[in-house]
Amino acid sequence: MKKKQTLVTGASGFVGSYLLPALEAQGESQIHCFQGDIRDRKTVLKNLEEVKPDTVVHLAAQAFVPIAIENPWETEEINVGGTLNLLESLHRLQRPCKILYISSADVYGKQNLSLLPLKESFLPNPVNPYAGSKLAAESYCRQYAQYSPYLSVVIARPFNHIGIGQRKEFVIPNFCSQIIEAKHSGKSTIAVGDLEPTRDFSHVEDIVSGYLTLIEKGESGEIYNICSGEERSIRYMVEELAKYSGKEIQFVVDAERVRASETSKVYGDNSKLKSLGWKNKHSLSETLKQIYDHLESEFLRSKQTD
Repeated sequence: MKKKQTLVTGASGFVGSYLLPALEAQGESQIHCFQGDIRDRKTVLKNLEEVKPDTVVHLAAQAFVPIAIENPWETEEINVGGTLNLLESLHRLQRPCKILYISSADVYGKQNLSLLPLKESFLPNPVNPYAGSKLAAESYCRQYAQYSPYLSVVIARPFNHIGIGQRKEFVIPNFCSQIIEAKHSGKSTIAVGDLEPTRDFSHVEDIVSGYLTLIEKGESGEIYNICSGEERSIRYMVEELAKYSGKEIQFVVDAERVRASETSKVYGDNSKLKSLGWKNKHSLSETLKQIYDHLESEFLRSKQTD
C-alpha cells in the first residue's frame, strides 16, 4: 500500500519530538519535516513542491507569550503570515491535502467564568498578541476550508500541555528547575508569579493523540478543543512539585513574572473530540512526577560532569 506523504512544520520543537515518533509508529505515512523559514513564500512553495503532501500538520509558531508581548510584529509574521503562505501555496498546487492547524486555547481569552468550561462555540476574546495571532491564522484556515476545492482544513485548540523536553522558560519546567536547584543548594525559596489562576493541563502525549485523531477523523472547517476537561491552579502545580523535593520550599512572588492581562480561570470542554474516539490517558500527578524526576536526573548528571 502506498504511504501518504505527511509534512510537519515546526517538527524540531517540543511537540514535534512527540508527534514524529507517533506518526512513524502508525506506519501509514512517509514523514517529511519542513525545511527553512515559514515566512518565506519561495521556501514554503519549494517544500510543498518537493513533498507533494497528502497531509500537513502545521505546528510552526512563535508560541511564548512574553516574546509575543515584546515583539508582536515578529509573532504576527510567523504565526499569521507563515500560515497564510502555507494555505495559499497548497491551494495553488491544486492537489487534495488535509491540513491540521495547531491553534491554541489562548484564543478564548477572557470569558464569562460562569459559562465555563470553554466550548468551541464560544466567541474568542484574545488578551495578548500570541492569542490574537492564532485567532487571525484560524480565520484564514476557515476561509480556505470553504474557499479552496483542494484543501480540507481542521483546527485544533490545545490547552496547556506539559512533558519531558519542554523548554525551561515554560511554567512547569521552570518551577521544577528552581525547586531542584533550591533542594541541592540548601536554598528555601523560589520565584513565582501569580499562583491563583487555574489552567487545564494535559500530558503532551495526550495532546499528540488528539492530533492523530483529528488527522484521521476531523472535519474540514471545524474546531476541536484538546484538553483534560479539568482545572488546576498554578499553586496546586507548584505545591505538588515541591512535595517531590522532600524539602520545605517557600514561594516568593516576583512582580516581573505576573502578567498584567492574565486570564484567571481556564478549563475546556473536550466532548467534541471525545465523540471521535479520543480519550486522555495520563494523570496530572503522573505527568508532573515524570517531569520532576527527569529534570532532577539531568541536574545531578550535570553536577557530576562539572
